[in-house]
Amino acid sequence: MYEPTQEIIVAELRLRGTAQMADIAQILGPGLAALIPYEIQRMKATGLLSYDEPLGPDSLLRFPQA
Repeated sequence: MYEPTQEIIVAELRLRGTAQMADIAQILGPGLAALIPYEIQRMKATGLLSYDEPLGPDSLLRFPQA
């Protein structure tokens, strides 16, 4: 399945190493802002990324450590 929102988040994490949720929201723009928390939670559930709870604008997103 094609997940463009997730691809953008992964691309930013590959580029930066870590990213704040607010930065991702700015990159994706206001049209997708409502989807970001849902997508990030789905990505965490599948083990694709991790973040510090609770999820909010200052949450630091990163790839899980092996």
